[in-house]
Amino acid sequence: MTGFLVYIELLLLLIGGYYLFVKFKIIPLPALNFFKLLYVLTFFTEITGKITAHFGIHNILLYNVFIPVEFFLLVKIMKKNIPAYLQWQMLPNTSLFIFFIIYIAEIIFNRGFNNSFVFFSHTFTSFYFMVVGFVYYYQLMQLEIAVHPKSDFVFWLVTGLFLYQFASFFINLFFSYIVELYLSGGMNWGISIITILRVIFNVFFYGAWVYAFICKYREIISSSSSYA
Repeated sequence: MTGFLVYIELLLLLIGGYYLFVKFKIIPLPALNFFKLLYVLTFFTEITGKITAHFGIHNILLYNVFIPVEFFLLVKIMKKNIPAYLQWQMLPNTSLFIFFIIYIAEIIFNRGFNNSFVFFSHTFTSFYFMVVGFVYYYQLMQLEIAVHPKSDFVFWLVTGLFLYQFASFFINLFFSYIVELYLSGGMNWGISIITILRVIFNVFFYGAWVYAFICKYREIISSSSSYA
């Protein structure tokens, strides 16, 4: 099951990359270069991480370097794509400052990039984007703005990231408990369960963003044709 989902995950990343590098090549998309960089680095990290894990190669350094870059790019992407009235303007810059304080402290405490996973930085990332999602949904309700999920680019952009980070936050929160609960006869079923859950939510996240790109592309093409 996990293997099949991994292929779906990588396929969705490639489809997203196709939209970013081909469909949006001459069509404006806010933070397009940040999107492109995020997708290239994510695909490289996913492939490299899975190959090294398969061969039992230590790959903590890979993820510890990727996490701060991913956080920075996601913050910029969401800030530029969520309308100003649906987000807290001070939140992105404040979050970047807090994140890098936590990240640097973890690297110093762990005595480098290659000794231990930056757990608290990763958890803060999830918490921050949960807050971004809650603010977005709250503002929608407060301003009584109608959302059309069938064609709303921002809705799927936020929802995909929100649900992925929501799941990631609680997986991190209960990580030790799940591992200990399913530790049996030398077989660590807890790690397998966590891996499956992460892949499932990766698939949802990448799928939601692919649909978001489709919505945005249709919106732009529709607007262009109406002026023709």
